Parts: sequence; structure tokens; C-alpha cells
Amino acid sequence: MKRFLNKRVIGYFIWAMVLAMVLVIWRFPYERLQEKLEAVASASLGFQFDLTDMSLTILPPGLKFAKCAVRSMDVGSELLFEATKVHTRFKLLPLLKGSLAFTVRSKAYGGSLNGDFRLTPIHNFQNYRIRVWAQTVRLADQSGIFLLLGRPLEGEISGDMELQGVVGDLVNAAGGGNFKLVNGSCPIDSPYLKARTLEGLKVSATVEVSGGNVKIRDCQFSGKEFQGTLDGEVKLEPELSSSALNLAGQGQIEAEMIDLPPDKLRMAEAFLNRGKPLPFHVRGTIAEPRLVLF
Repeated sequence: MKRFLNKRVIGYFIWAMVLAMVLVIWRFPYERLQEKLEAVASASLGFQFDLTDMSLTILPPGLKFAKCAVRSMDVGSELLFEATKVHTRFKLLPLLKGSLAFTVRSKAYGGSLNGDFRLTPIHNFQNYRIRVWAQTVRLADQSGIFLLLGRPLEGEISGDMELQGVVGDLVNAAGGGNFKLVNGSCPIDSPYLKARTLEGLKVSATVEVSGGNVKIRDCQFSGKEFQGTLDGEVKLEPELSSSALNLAGQGQIEAEMIDLPPDKLRMAEAFLNRGKPLPFHVRGTIAEPRLVLF
């Protein structure tokens, strides 16, 4: 009899817990929390975040969104980035240490975009630490690439990046990572090249971010009738497309792609005929890069 009563008590307890979770999900003030999350994310990162169709998950604790859209803070600005099927999971242990930590899993432009985020202190976010990794995200589908870089860029990008710094100041973040671009295409406007678009572009590189500079190391690139290596720095500006380039590299290129005056052509042919790569520099900005040979 006692065992029977114990089973009934346990059954009632489980039923009460299930009913409580159903009521929480049903009566939860989603709209107000969604507006609060949008406001916090926008104020912290300097972009306008729009979240769609939020719902609550109990086990594990977290939130789901049908869509997350990112725009600049300008009124009526165009879409920079959009992710779908966004799943957020909160970490409980960091809460006891005064931090808000959560993971994000989402689909974006034919690939996946995931991340780990930590904000401190929890009562007044001042510092952040993030790690983001992407897998085969199609750049051609992102209108925001042109707005950010000041030029179109196509291809599929994968990579891993970790950053930390002060909330609202992405320029002076510290961290690094690596990325790989495949099936790429990028317009190029150089008086030294006959081609106006680099096709079949493949790029891989390691980057370090510190003190407002991005150091590019171990960069290898290749494409239709060209290949080479590149290293250097990018001086970050609040408007990314205005960031200054200071890059140096060397590459091998088919002679048919070169369009040089006679004096430089003879020098280039001397390199190419001996199988040596051509040295070059890239100056200017991300929006308006300038290729300098020799």
C-alpha cells in the first residue's frame, strides 16, 4: 500500500511539473522579452537586430527564433545579414559567476553559422567574448557584403573566429582565427591586368586582431590562371570599407593576363621566364584596393 502511494505521489509530481512547463510556455511574455533582447543586442553591438517568432525551450533552457535580421542603425537601412532557424541555449553555471553565456546555432545562406557568447557583468554588459564558426555560407546571397566591403564578393566561406573586447567597440577587439573561401569571384580594377574579374578564387588565411589592426598571415590564393601568397595588415576603421590596406605578396600569373607598359613588361617577363613569382603590394582601402607591381 505504501509503495502504491509513493508511486501515486511521484506520478502527481511529474504531472504537476509537466503542467507547470506547459503553462509557462503558454503564458510566457514572449513579445516583451523579444523586444528587450533586440534592444540589448542593438545597443551592445552597434547594429539593429530584428528577431522573429520567438519561442521558449525548457530542456535545455533556451530560445528559438524563426529569423534574425541584422541592419545598420541608420533609419531604413538595407539588410546586412539574415539567419534562420536560430536556436539559443543558455549556460547556467556562468550565471553564478555574474556572466551571461549562451550558444547560438543557425542556418544562413545555404550553410550554418554558430557561436558561443559571453557578456559580463550580467547587470550591466561591459565586456564580451565571442567565438563564431561558419560552414559553407554563400556570400553571393548576402546583399550586406557590398554594403560592408564597398564591393561585391562571391563564394562560399568557412572559418572560425574568436574575439573579445569592450561592448560597442568592435574596432579595438582582440582575437583571431582562420577562414577559407572557395568558388569565389571578385571584381578587380587594375591598370596592370587585362582581367576585370578574378574567377575561380580560392583563399585561405590566418588572421590576428589587436589594437585596431588585422594581421593577415599564411594567406594563399589561387584562381583561373593565377596563384600566390600574401601577408600584411589592415588598419580597421568604424566603416569597414574605409579600412586601409598594407599588404605584400608574390604571385605567378599567365602572361596573357598582364597589361603593362614596355619597361615593366620586360621586367615581368624576366621574372616569369625564370619561373619566379612577381612581387606586388596592395594599398588603398577595402572598397578601393590598389595593386602595385614591383
